[in-house]
Amino acid sequence: MKKKFFAVFFALLVLCTAVVPVFADEAGDWDFSEEYPTAEPTGVTINVYNWGEYISNGTEGSLDVNAEFTRRTGIEVNYTTFDSNESLYSKLAGGGASYDVIVPSDYMISKLMNENMLAELDFSNIPNFEYIDEQFRNPDYDPENKFSVPYTWGTVGLFYNTDYVTEPVTSWSILWDEQYSGKILMFDNPRDAFAIAQERLGFSLNSTDESEWEQAAMLLKEQKPLVQA
Repeated sequence: MKKKFFAVFFALLVLCTAVVPVFADEAGDWDFSEEYPTAEPTGVTINVYNWGEYISNGTEGSLDVNAEFTRRTGIEVNYTTFDSNESLYSKLAGGGASYDVIVPSDYMISKLMNENMLAELDFSNIPNFEYIDEQFRNPDYDPENKFSVPYTWGTVGLFYNTDYVTEPVTSWSILWDEQYSGKILMFDNPRDAFAIAQERLGFSLNSTDESEWEQAAMLLKEQKPLVQA
């Protein structure tokens, strides 16, 4: 039987429901002790699998989220990271690991759902879901939020070094410009990489036309010799 995982960020369970002042001392250490007293150890450990650099870990004066979670709840966190949805999937599908909480992207949530690898959420344990904006609820990949809750949202854009690029950047086509060969970095996940190719070709990012996907794949193959990483 396949192991099932929760695709919801654990910190959502303990976010405060009111706005309170938070202060850091001169050393950059965050102090929540007056508002949230330290809990007794519970002997419970949760296993969390997340993207690298997705939560602060105490460096450069930031809050160590895992340590603060443990201080407030008494629950230890076994926290590991991955660098792509495909790495996450390979580890889970291989059966060599078991996690309580994972943080996949939208398309990977859909894949895990279809393969019966996610456990349904108990929203009585997630009261702060009521604060999730309506536009982010019930997404196409999980229409009833049975298996996931949104954690972050963002957009994909172009970054460029003005030491090398002096012309106006107005199109994704610059990522195929041979004059920048060896200096181009590209997403290594299919959702973002194909989306960029589809956008350049004028196709829907959610196309169901197989020939359009094939054209996008060919465009990415053309780009590959120009890409540094």
